[in-house]
Amino acid sequence: MAKNLTLKQKKVLETIQEYIYEYDMPPTLPELQQELNIKTKRGVVKHLEALERKGYIYRNGKPRGIMLTDPNYVQNTYGIPILGYANAGTPLVFAEEDILGTIHVDKDMIKTEKDTFALIVKGDSMNTKIVDRVPISNGNYVIVRKGVEFRNGDPVLAIINNAATIKTFKRSENSIILYPESTNPVHTPIYLRDNNDGFISGKVIAVLENPNA
Repeated sequence: MAKNLTLKQKKVLETIQEYIYEYDMPPTLPELQQELNIKTKRGVVKHLEALERKGYIYRNGKPRGIMLTDPNYVQNTYGIPILGYANAGTPLVFAEEDILGTIHVDKDMIKTEKDTFALIVKGDSMNTKIVDRVPISNGNYVIVRKGVEFRNGDPVLAIINNAATIKTFKRSENSIILYPESTNPVHTPIYLRDNNDGFISGKVIAVLENPNA
């Protein structure tokens, strides 16, 4: 990676990659100038022009129009779409699949991007549920996969009356129980008649910390 680049150009490229990885979007010119501590915008532009000539980025002229073309970066991560919000509380947020952006996930963390999407957690009803050492707490990202097996005790995404909620799954003799795992005692379980009041959309396979939450 980063062959035929000067040390400064390599630093600029790495800064762009890190910014996209952290914020799920490219930096603007002023943001890149601040990150790199370059005195003038023209100084940043010169580095971007060099990276574009050498095939590492493409610029479309928009404020956040820097796109990475380096195959090593693209191949090491999956671009998982963020489809919206899901409550870790009562199911009040509609589960409309409006893509809010993309989160880049290392391929070592999840096996495939097929049938996989991300949601932003709202609420605190699952804030003691830990998946790979990260809690399902307000503002964090949950990675959900459709069509996989889930068992009692697994965190799942349920759709109830066209609204999305994250709870822990349990099947009883006559019903499905979606129960909270929270420090907040106000949250109570949701009881569903099997295959009647709602459905399980997928299983939470990973939780990613949101540094801005």
